[in-house]
Amino acid sequence: MLLKIANGIVASIFTLFAWFQLNDPDPYLWVALYGYAAVVSFLAIFHFYQPWMITVGIVVYTGGILYLLPSVFDWLMNHSDVSLISGMSAERMYIEESRECFGLMITLACFVFHYFSAKKLN
Repeated sequence: MLLKIANGIVASIFTLFAWFQLNDPDPYLWVALYGYAAVVSFLAIFHFYQPWMITVGIVVYTGGILYLLPSVFDWLMNHSDVSLISGMSAERMYIEESRECFGLMITLACFVFHYFSAKKLN
């Protein structure tokens, strides 16, 4: 029962994340990414784990993290005095890309959780 509640909360959070991305400059990508996590988490409420869906999520989100990780390192090494909640500009793309990378890390953690939950049930 606790797992169902946790999956319901996670599905709701990712739905909210997707909704917040509607005003993003590239909403289609981020609504799809967070929406996919919401759908997989919603299905997990009913113990409907599809291994291929979880695997696709892990691969895609890991790829996104690896793609955006140089911006996180740039921020940490060269701009750590700049807060990630400060305003964005074209000169400071590392802020937006670092935020996106951390969002993908949270999403990847969700998929790893689903992976182990599915293994436990089988």
